[in-house]
Amino acid sequence: MRRGPLHRIALALAAAALASTVAPSAMAQEAGVSDTEITIGAIGALTGPIAFIGTPGRDGMTLAIDEINAKGGVCGRKLKLNFEHASTPAESLAAVKKLVEQDKVFALVLASGSTGAAAAADYVRQVGVPTYNLYGSTPIIREPFSKNVFHGAIVPVEVAAPGLIGLFYDDGHKPQKIGVLAGTYAFPQATLKAVEAHLKSKKIDYALEQFDQSARDFTSQLVSFGRQKVDSVLILGSFSEAGFAIKQARELGMANIRWVLDGSAVSRAIVPIIGNADGIRGYFNNPAFPGQNDTVREFEARLKKQLGSMPQGRPNNYDMIAYGSTYVIADAITGTGCQLTRDKFLASWSSLKNAGPKTMGGLDVSFPESFTETDHQGNYRLGAAVVKNGEWQVYRVIERP
Repeated sequence: MRRGPLHRIALALAAAALASTVAPSAMAQEAGVSDTEITIGAIGALTGPIAFIGTPGRDGMTLAIDEINAKGGVCGRKLKLNFEHASTPAESLAAVKKLVEQDKVFALVLASGSTGAAAAADYVRQVGVPTYNLYGSTPIIREPFSKNVFHGAIVPVEVAAPGLIGLFYDDGHKPQKIGVLAGTYAFPQATLKAVEAHLKSKKIDYALEQFDQSARDFTSQLVSFGRQKVDSVLILGSFSEAGFAIKQARELGMANIRWVLDGSAVSRAIVPIIGNADGIRGYFNNPAFPGQNDTVREFEARLKKQLGSMPQGRPNNYDMIAYGSTYVIADAITGTGCQLTRDKFLASWSSLKNAGPKTMGGLDVSFPESFTETDHQGNYRLGAAVVKNGEWQVYRVIERP
């Protein structure tokens, strides 16, 4: 039977009236949001050579989420974490696509370092999912600017490079020639480019040697430094790579070297490799090192309780960053006024000021983060750290140059 225009109009009006009476919980909700949960997706390596980044990422996020949920969650909902293992570029992109397209997460966290961040960069910009780059220093995830991508504790390489070189001059030290020992993989290479640019701009004499990921023998590079009369060395790589390089340098008779390490190597785990590590310097991405004050000691106690036992070298930089960053996400969700749409969330995040654990009752272990609509880098500060009596200590804050 044919229906006339008036009949169709009547049906449309009836449907509109019915829709207005449907409870909000029955209406369509944003991806990753239900009446009881907000799902956050994350990727990072849980095994392999960069598991020292991804595993703490998962554990730090889990600790923060457990604390937030124990206090009732956010906007009347519990936070839920879907964490996917990924170590290679292909695994990282596949994991991100799964979280976005199948799990339909509300927000995505890249706890994968530069390798995973670079692999996912084009995709997350294309689909517009709110994305938090926790550990990636690579410019590939940072440029071009995107309204849905945010960066936290890990500063841009243009900020890290002057901070690293400045550590050679602390306490009146005056290097004659700096040796730069850099890994050939993603995150050391990202920093290396900025380090070389800074050294050249300051007309500082330097020598460059490189090594492959997970290297254990640095003899040729160190011998080269010796021939070139290097008296100070910057290592861009992991704690294990830095540890073995310093140990071998001493075995080769390289004495009175000032060693400076990239933030990824500033870890308790380096001390057992070297033995006497006193005097080694580096930067830390948080205001205090584990064990240095009551707040970080309490953080360590809570993490140990969660894990059952504390793995060697933990907590590290990445545990603390992940914990603090999860509170930043929760703060941004709260700032929506519980209107949990993607646009409201991004607008809230872009207006956060001094966000972090302290504002939501957590432990203040990270630098507070602030954002604007045109600047999504939340933190520009670093902690200058040195080993004293076998323990790392942050002794000053490095401000943005």
